[in-house]
Amino acid sequence: MSNNGHDEGDELIEFYASEALTCPRRIYFRLKGYPERWPEFVKVRLNQGINTHNVLGEILQKRFGFELEKRMILRSSRLGFEIHGRVDAIRDFPIEIKGKTSLPRNPYDYHLAQLNVYLRWAEAEYGYLYYIKLHEEPMKVINKIDFSRFPIVKGPNFRAFEVPYDGKLFRETLRHFYSVKRAYEKGKPPKGWNDFTCRFCPYRYLCYPDGDE
Repeated sequence: MSNNGHDEGDELIEFYASEALTCPRRIYFRLKGYPERWPEFVKVRLNQGINTHNVLGEILQKRFGFELEKRMILRSSRLGFEIHGRVDAIRDFPIEIKGKTSLPRNPYDYHLAQLNVYLRWAEAEYGYLYYIKLHEEPMKVINKIDFSRFPIVKGPNFRAFEVPYDGKLFRETLRHFYSVKRAYEKGKPPKGWNDFTCRFCPYRYLCYPDGDE
């Protein structure tokens, strides 16, 4: 995949880096243009997440010289798709910020896959995943974070993971997107995950039209 210049030829399907290794059915519905219907409790979390990103991003920008929301594209005319994304913060390496109601002990696979796409694009050897607890007032959490050993950052409601680039994971991500592309071209929705993530999905109404699981 290349990250410069535009390949000539057919229009390429656009995937998002944030969709790396996520439910293929959800990606399919997004590609097909179905409207998003976010559950109310998810909207609250999304807003808190945006506020948290903004406050922490400002610290990374002002104190450590990071560029925020850097747009990236990886494209492959051979596979027939592009991966678009916005890196939360980048300097010599990317940082991805995730606001969560509870902090995971280990990074989620699809968050690792997303960061891995950014590492591939930036040609960086490692990056960081920052998990921060969502709060109505993000500063209450951020004020207790210790930045003295940055980029390894610590705090009571905060977890940082240093993540190396993984070529095998990148190839797995490409295969995942390619299988969704094939389903999209056939017009047949792929099998969904049918797990806890369904509760947070904007296309839940399509999989569970009666509201039952």
